[in-house]
Amino acid sequence: MSDAIKSGGLPPASQAATEAPKASGYKKDLGTWSVVFLAIGAILGPAVAYAPVFTVAYAGPIGILSWFVAMAMLIPVGLVYSELGTTWPKAGGIAHYPSRSNGPLVGAINGWSSFVGYLLVAPVIVFSLVEYAGFYFPALYNGSGLTILGIVWSEIALIAIFLINMLRIKHMGNINNWLTVVTVILIAVVVIALLFFFHGGNFTSMSYGGLAPYGAVGFFSAITLTIFGYGGFRQPIDYSEEVKNPGKSIPLAVVLSIVISGILYALIATVFVGAVNFGAFGATQWSDFFAYGSPLASEAQILAIPSIVIIAIILALIATFKDGIIYYGGAARVGQILGKEDKYFPKGMGHLNSRGVPTYSVIFVVIVSLVLVALGRSLASVIFLMVDAFLISYSPGPISLMVFRKTAPNVKRPFRLPAASVLAPIAFIVTNLMVFFSGFAAIELVVPLDLAGIVLLVFYNRHTKTSGMGYLYGIYMPVYLVFTLIYSYLSSFGPKHLIPFPWDTVIYIVISLVFFYWAVYSGVKGSKYYKGIMDSTSE
Repeated sequence: MSDAIKSGGLPPASQAATEAPKASGYKKDLGTWSVVFLAIGAILGPAVAYAPVFTVAYAGPIGILSWFVAMAMLIPVGLVYSELGTTWPKAGGIAHYPSRSNGPLVGAINGWSSFVGYLLVAPVIVFSLVEYAGFYFPALYNGSGLTILGIVWSEIALIAIFLINMLRIKHMGNINNWLTVVTVILIAVVVIALLFFFHGGNFTSMSYGGLAPYGAVGFFSAITLTIFGYGGFRQPIDYSEEVKNPGKSIPLAVVLSIVISGILYALIATVFVGAVNFGAFGATQWSDFFAYGSPLASEAQILAIPSIVIIAIILALIATFKDGIIYYGGAARVGQILGKEDKYFPKGMGHLNSRGVPTYSVIFVVIVSLVLVALGRSLASVIFLMVDAFLISYSPGPISLMVFRKTAPNVKRPFRLPAASVLAPIAFIVTNLMVFFSGFAAIELVVPLDLAGIVLLVFYNRHTKTSGMGYLYGIYMPVYLVFTLIYSYLSSFGPKHLIPFPWDTVIYIVISLVFFYWAVYSGVKGSKYYKGIMDSTSE
C-alpha cells in the first residue's frame, strides 16, 4: 500500500491512476471517431422510429422542445462521467465508481441497477426489431405483443448480437461505424421527404388541443422518455478501457453525440407533426399515436410515398440491431467489472479471453436475455422499467466525482469538469428529476428491483470484509430510493396528487440536494472503513 493511501490522502481509484497500470486484457482499439460513432450509434437506436413521435404523443407539438431541454439537462451529467471515465478508464465503469467512492452498500445497489438496466435493453431491442418487421410481416406481431413466431425471430436476433459481441472490439467498432453512417443517411432521407408534406397549422390547431394539450405534466413525461434515446451517451464510459486516448475522445464523444442526436430527434418529431393527417390515422388527439409501433412508416404509407415506407422500416431495423450490439457489449462489461473488481458477482464473470472479450459475462447476458424475451411480449412491457433502472444508476456518478475531488485533489485528470461544485449537484438533480417525472407506475417497480441488489453483498462478503460503519456510510442510497417511491406516490406524478405541480417538483429538488450533500459527506468520511477492501481490488 502506498504512503499516500496509508495517510488517507488518496482513495483507491486514485492509487490506480498514479501507479503504472497493469494489463487488463482489454484491447485499446477504439480511436476518437470510433468512440464518437459508438456514442451516436448507441443514441440513434430503436428510439429513432418512435421516440420522437411518442414525445409528441405525451405532450403535443411542444414535445419537440423536450429534446432540447433534455439535451441541456444531460450535458452536465455526461461531463461528470467524462471526468470519471478519463481519470480512471474502466470498462463497465458506470457500475464501478460508486463502490469506490461510497462503499459496498451503494456499490451493490448501483451495480445491480446498472446491470439490470443493461439487461433490459436486450428485450427492448429485439421487441423493437420484430415489431418493426411486423409492419410487413404481421405474423410476427399481433398489435399488442409478439407471436410465437415473433419470439423465435427475436431469439435468433439475440444470438446474432451475441456472436458479434464475441469479436474483438475493433471489429465490433468497425461494424458499428458503418451502421451508424447508414442510419444518419436514412434519417436525412426520411426528414427531407416528409418536409414536402409540411403544414405549419398542425402545430397550433385547437382541434387537437393546440401547442401543449397535456400541460406541464405531459411535457415533463416527454422529457423522461427522451432518455430512451439519449441513454447511449454513456457508452464511451463503459468502453473507456478500450479507448486509445480517453482524455481526448470521451468528452468529445459525449458532447457531440448528445447534440447531434438531439437535433436529429427533434427534426424527426418536427416533420412528423408537420406532415400528420389525423383523419387518415383515425386519430382524434396526439396521445392516439402511442398505438403505432412504426409511426414514421405509417405516416409515409398514408402519404402514399411507398419508397419512404421501405426506408423508414430499414432505418428502424438497422438502428435497432446496431444498438443491440452496443448495449449488449455494455452489459457484458458491467458484469465483468462487478465480478472481477467489485466482487458482487461470481469471480468467473471477470474472465477475459485473448481477444479482450469478457467471455463468460457475454454468455451470461445472452442466456438471461433469451429468457427475458421468451417471457416478455411487447416493448411497452419493459421500456419504462429499463429507463428508470438506467437513470437511478446515473445519480451516484456526480457524488463519486465530488468525493474523489475531496479525497484525491492532486490526481491528474485528463478532463476536469469546470465549476464541478455547481454542475455536479445539478447533474444529480437532473437524473433524479427524470426518474420522478417518469411517474409512480414505473418507480414502484424499479425501486424494489434496485433494492434487491443488496443481496449481492452475499457474494461480496465471501471475498472481502468491512465493518458495520462501512455499510452505514452508504445508507443514504436505500433511504433515498424509499423516499422517492413514497414521494412519487403522493405527488402529481402519482395516484394521490396530494402535492400539486409544480410544488412537488420544487420540494423534490430541495430534498435531492440534501441527499446529495449527505452522500458526499458520507463518501469522504466513510472511505477509511472500506479503503482496505478497495485497495485490494484496485489495479
